[in-house]
Amino acid sequence: MRVLLITSRYPLPPWRGNQVRTLEWIQALADHDPLLLCPQPRHRSSGDIPADAGHYRMSARARGAGLLRALVTGRPLQEGLYDVGTARRTVAATVSEWRPDVVVVQMVRCAWAAEVAREAAPSTPLVFDAIDAMGLHFERAAETAVPPFRPALRSEAARCRRLEATLVEAARLTTAVSQRDLAALGVSGKKGRVVPVAGRETSSRADSSAAPVVLLSGNLGYRPTVRGALWFAREVWPELRRRVPRARWVLAGARPATDVRRLARLPGVEVHADVPDLGAFLALARVAIAPMSSGSGVPMKALEAMAAGLPVVADPWAAAGLEEPAAVAAAGSADEWVETLARLCRDPEAALDLGERGHALWRRVYHPERVAESIREAVTTAAGG
Repeated sequence: MRVLLITSRYPLPPWRGNQVRTLEWIQALADHDPLLLCPQPRHRSSGDIPADAGHYRMSARARGAGLLRALVTGRPLQEGLYDVGTARRTVAATVSEWRPDVVVVQMVRCAWAAEVAREAAPSTPLVFDAIDAMGLHFERAAETAVPPFRPALRSEAARCRRLEATLVEAARLTTAVSQRDLAALGVSGKKGRVVPVAGRETSSRADSSAAPVVLLSGNLGYRPTVRGALWFAREVWPELRRRVPRARWVLAGARPATDVRRLARLPGVEVHADVPDLGAFLALARVAIAPMSSGSGVPMKALEAMAAGLPVVADPWAAAGLEEPAAVAAAGSADEWVETLARLCRDPEAALDLGERGHALWRRVYHPERVAESIREAVTTAAGG
């Protein structure tokens, strides 16, 4: 079966959640005939993706024109950044000449590609892999943003909501990483399916006698993560450090924002940028944190910690994206965060128990084999067999 996958980013290096998602779909469909269409990467990463790929160029001028067009027509600015003429022509030519059996459009950013594909091959089944509900994402961002930015964020949320509804209606199947996101997309019945994102497995071997390490990993340039890290540094870390003087806070991951890099100036804090492998940091950690009170979907940092058997403490909003939120310790106020982390840092048995609970959920729902099965089933269902 020929599967055309249209995304907004080249998947290597897999620093962002949507890049990890792309690789998972390509790997799961390796026994079929997948073809990736995405923007031309600025810098080729070492290694190749396990599939054929086509690219199109997007100049700054074309992207600016796309943004302006989206602003005037009421479409999401997220989409406007990628809706350029070269992209439309590439998708139209590929669909007409390659004749895929299924077209998968990733995120609302690529809604324009769904329109092009339907015009070129009206009978070809369409899968809308929303990943996250971007309308929900921006609504939550508006609730937690400073007042001057709220109107713009609410406007983008409304634009995403309208276009997501259009995509859900046009697609034979809509997929998302959590039930919360499917509900936000307004999908009902057999037209929607949860296809989780997998956490990469790593063995965690923290020494209980060593100084306890609190780990924040993942995409350190992602706005909800940056916001959560700064809040944690201001409201939680000073008191936790007073309670557990030997504690260390390690931030390790990709693309750390400038404000995140500056956190290394604080006592007991380390920032490691663009690490090629999180395994060593997961192995050193006593507990992982996900202090994001905005965003949507499922935090990869929580899944990777759960895959390693690490206990996770998360904001209730971040925890709610999981299949079973009780697999992590939810903490809302700064006091709850301090109390929970201090207990886990001091009590290795409590940390082990919570880590095993999260690892059991990961094995059952988020293991790469389970996720690959879900991807194949979704594509087969959309194809009609």
